[in-house]
Parts: sequence; C-alpha cells; structure tokens
Amino acid sequence: MKLPKLDDLIGEQLDIYDFPSNNSLFVAGPPGSGKTSLAVARARVLANMGETVTLVTKNRMLACLASQLGENSFHTTTMHTFVAGHYGQRFGQIPQYAPYLYNWQKVIEVYLKHNIQPTLDHLIIDEAQNLPPDFFRWAILFGARNVSVFADEDQSTISQNSTLQDIVDAGFPPPKRLTVNHRNTEEIALVAEHFHQSGVLPPATVVRGRSGDIPQLISLATWDDFAIRIVTRYRNRATCIGVIVGRRLEALDLYDRIKKLLPNDTRVNVYVSGLEQSIVNAIRSSDPGITILTGESVIGLEFEDVFLHDIGRSLPCKTTRAARRMYMLCARARDSLILIDGPLALSNDQINDLPDATILRR
Repeated sequence: MKLPKLDDLIGEQLDIYDFPSNNSLFVAGPPGSGKTSLAVARARVLANMGETVTLVTKNRMLACLASQLGENSFHTTTMHTFVAGHYGQRFGQIPQYAPYLYNWQKVIEVYLKHNIQPTLDHLIIDEAQNLPPDFFRWAILFGARNVSVFADEDQSTISQNSTLQDIVDAGFPPPKRLTVNHRNTEEIALVAEHFHQSGVLPPATVVRGRSGDIPQLISLATWDDFAIRIVTRYRNRATCIGVIVGRRLEALDLYDRIKKLLPNDTRVNVYVSGLEQSIVNAIRSSDPGITILTGESVIGLEFEDVFLHDIGRSLPCKTTRAARRMYMLCARARDSLILIDGPLALSNDQINDLPDATILRR
C-alpha cells in the first residue's frame, strides 16, 4: 500500500482530504475506496499543522502500516492500548469484565464524575466497524477535541462490532460516502462481491478494469506443497505477497518452511499475537516479499498477490458475519487472488458456497 499523490485523488476523496480540521468527521466506504490512505493523509496534514494527532485502529499490524505510511509524523496505536493507557494515567486499572472487554459504562461514569476534558487535538479511527459502539461515545467526549472515523459495516468480522448507525448515535454526523474501488481488479472484485450479502454500502465502482488474471481455487496436499507454491510465485514475480492462514501455529510453521527455501536476504515476515512491538514495527508489509498472518490480523491491509488459506472457518457462509469475513479477506488482493483448498480438504458444502467457475477458476 502506498499513499496516493494529491493529484491522483478523485472528487469524493478530495472532499475528505480538504475537510475542515476543526470538525469531527465520519467516512464510510467499501474495500479499496481509500479509507486507510485518507485516514493517514488526514493525520499527516493535521500533524504538519502543529496539531496533536493519534491514529487508532483494531490491530497492531494496521497501526504499524499507518505509522510507516505517515513517516512517523503522528502517533499510531491500537484502541485497547490507547484507552487503557488514557484511563490508567488518570485512575489506574481500567474496569473490565474480562481481558480486553471493558466496562464502558463504568469508564464513562468515572470520566464524567471527574469532569475529564480531552487534551488531544485529533483522534483518527480506522476500520472502526470492528470496535465496540461505546468506544465512540467515549472518544467523542474524552478522546480528543475532534474525531475522524473511517468504517465499513459490511467488513465487520467480530462480535463487538459497530454499525454505521451506532457511530452516528454516539454523536457523529451522518457518514460521507466513498463509492469507488481503486484497489482490486475487476476479476478480484467479482469474487469479493459474491460474499457482499448485507449490502449496507452498495457495490463499489471498480476503476482498474480487467487484468486477465482470474482468481483461482487450488488444491494442495501438504504444507510443503503450499510453501513451494508461494516461493515459486515470489521467484517469478518478486511482488508483495500476503499469505493468510487460519491459526497462529500454521503461520509460524509456514514461515519456517518458506524461510528454508529462500535466500536469507529475502523479506519473509510472520505476524502473530505475542510478538514484541519492535518486531512488528520492522515488518514492511508493502515492500516486495512475503508476509504471513492470520485472518484476524489482515484487516485494512492489502497485497499485490494474496494466497488465502483461511476460508474453511467461514465457509459455507451461514451467517452475515461469515459472509462479511470472506468479503473482507478476498478484497485484500490487488492483482492476484489464490484460494487454497488443503491440506485439510474443504467439504462439498464449502466448495459449493464459492463463486462458480466463470468467476473463480478451479
């Protein structure tokens, strides 16, 4: 992912870029519409004006990417780190029902009781659909004097998600809509749209057109076969490859197999929970190389080529959340999308829930 130049922004994006700095903002848009790029661009502009700015998102990988895109000109962090730290500096341990499950009512009551006023000029929230509704009420009251939110309800993948209406009800204006998909080829967009069932936001207009590279489903018998397929793609194209697997141990195992097949100076990174922050910060997921991560960690990211293994947990899509998850995962690919069947083979019901062979080559 690279930030677009100002001259490359279209009208709906320029409206966001030029939005007054002294107002809160709510932006909704489908995959590839430039939400993260615009969030980073807004943060950079505000920081260059001398304002204090923090960009918050769901996971550390996206926070790390935002920091790299912004050339470290503003602070980036996760919601949990930001809120727990904000509360902890003033009152100690944040009230919670379980780890990372905050008692928001109690938190807000404490802030109101002590008449806490925001000290930060701007809080920018990306991939907001995967954050809890009460966070937005807290953010607009205590997080910063002005708050900008970027979201797509159709990509919400967790139980503590927020709808667009939840965010408006927290005190934000109705969302400005982005309507154009600048990321995916038409072939990839067709596969993603197959899972776009809830339709809160209408399908995006794809501007890149057709590439001739039709997404495909391939069967692999072993993890070694999978590693060889990824390495072969990298040797042939030397692109930015994202490999999305289902579980932490699968990511670590695949990383070891791939590292053995490539020269030591090849960029191969794995992102899983528990990594030290310095290791996460060193991952340059937009550079040529291979990034291995789980479906929970890929939200908001994009890669030129994507090997999508983490589909068995969602297929067949019997719930809205499962369909939204597949929609989000497929939309991570810019140029090439390869779905993986194996080493544990998909069932007939799972395969039948995929697009037909005119859209997804078998």
